[in-house]
Amino acid sequence: MFGELSFWQMLMKGGITVVILIGISVLSWWIIIDKAIRFVRIRVKPREFMDKVVGLIEKKDFDSVITLCESTPGPVAAVVLEGIRNRKKDEAKLEAAMQRAMNIESERMQSGLGILGTIGNITPFIGLFGTVLGIIKAFHDLSLSSGGGPAVVASGIAEALVATATGIFVAIPAVIFYNLYVRTVDSIENEAVNAASELSDMLKD
Repeated sequence: MFGELSFWQMLMKGGITVVILIGISVLSWWIIIDKAIRFVRIRVKPREFMDKVVGLIEKKDFDSVITLCESTPGPVAAVVLEGIRNRKKDEAKLEAAMQRAMNIESERMQSGLGILGTIGNITPFIGLFGTVLGIIKAFHDLSLSSGGGPAVVASGIAEALVATATGIFVAIPAVIFYNLYVRTVDSIENEAVNAASELSDMLKD
C-alpha cells in the first residue's frame, strides 16, 4: 500500500487530521527549541555565583553585588538582586520581596510548558480521531462498491494508520521535553530558594 509513496505522500494519505497534527508539531518544536535556548541562557553555576556574592557582601560592597546580579541572567541572580535591594528592610519584608522575584522568574520559566504538556496529552487522541475517520471512510467505500476487495478499503485504512502513527510521532517528543523542562524548572527554583536562604542568613549578621 505504501511501497512506492514518498514520505510526504504517505503523510498526505492521513487526510486533514495529519495536516492538523503537522501544524501542532511545528508549534511543539518551536516551544521546545525556544525553551532550550532560554534555559541555556539562564542556567548559572549557583555555588560559584554565590561565592562571589558572599565575598562582596563581606566587603560591604553592595553596589558591586547589584552590578554582578544585573549582569547575570536567571532566577538565582534575580532573587539575590531583590534581596540586596531590600536588605535594609525587616526579615519578613526581605523574604517577601525575594519570594515575589522568585514567583516572577518561575512564571517566566514555566511559560509555554502548559501548551507543550497539552500537546503531549491530546495528539494521540487527535490521531485516534483520524483513525476513526479513516475506518469510517473505508467502510463507506466498501458500501459503495459492489465488488469489494482490499483495493476498495485501502485508502481509508491508509488514512487510519497514518493518522495514528502521526499522532504518536508528535506526542513523544512533546512528552519527553515537557518532563525534562519541568525537572529543569524545579532544579533552578531550588537553586534560587537556596540562594535566597543563604543571602537572608548573611544579611542577618
